[in-house]
Amino acid sequence: MPSDLMELALGEFRVAVERFEVQVESRSGASVQAVRTIDAEAAYLKVTPVALGPEALAAARRELRFYQDLAPVAPIRTPRLLNSLDTEEGVAMLLTAAGTPQGVASWTRDMWTNLGRDLAALHSMPLPKAGDSSRPDALLEALAAPNLKEINDFWAATLPQLPALVSGRTELHDQISALPPVLIHGDCHTDNIVHAAGSLVFCDWQAVGVGRPASDLAFLSVRATPSGTAVPRALVDAYLDVRPCDRRALERALVAEELAIFVFLWPPYAAFNSPSGNDRVRRRARELAGRYLG
Repeated sequence: MPSDLMELALGEFRVAVERFEVQVESRSGASVQAVRTIDAEAAYLKVTPVALGPEALAAARRELRFYQDLAPVAPIRTPRLLNSLDTEEGVAMLLTAAGTPQGVASWTRDMWTNLGRDLAALHSMPLPKAGDSSRPDALLEALAAPNLKEINDFWAATLPQLPALVSGRTELHDQISALPPVLIHGDCHTDNIVHAAGSLVFCDWQAVGVGRPASDLAFLSVRATPSGTAVPRALVDAYLDVRPCDRRALERALVAEELAIFVFLWPPYAAFNSPSGNDRVRRRARELAGRYLG
């Protein structure tokens, strides 16, 4: 059954349920429902009720501010915000149906190239005002206070470099933070990017804010690894074509970022992946650790 907030939004926005199949975003817990506007336009209703807690509400309001203030001037494509509610019951957004998702294994070299260019354009935007740019950073929090039991349970038997990585967290922090901060998507993976008329459309902006450029680029590989997909070099090549910077510094930051995510953030999510996916993660982490430690 729809929530009270969804029922309120359906009435306020004057939209009809396309088919009652509510999707729940794994990261935020927000409910997403396919709808039709009064003009028969396909759209999505995204609802974050207060019951999900203060962190989820903060993320929903961060996303709403992005669509209201930054999306209209962003140099990349996003869904269009048609209407919104921000009430004591929570946050609701009506967004255009902007495109079709495509599994990461079917991404072509041209798609990765276009993604590199788009991320470079996003990262080249002027930084928003300080009050509008705050965002949580799970990786920095994990580096500062790692859950050593979870980390050791998952990695100790298969990652010989683990003690050096745990003891060298300060160096990892410095390496991933070597490049100047930029405006980032914050949850950049192919499930959050849809395809429309040969262009990419970036969705799910709840983690947007000022952060590390390596964060958006490296997380693409983190999320692709369990499926056996390797992000091609074309992504970084295209990124540097649009946003020139020190290639070696960027590549070092990418290795450190991806490795740190796997070591310090992956263990609690391992249970949601298949044994073969976790095996691929372990192999990738060993490769990255070898490159990082030399």
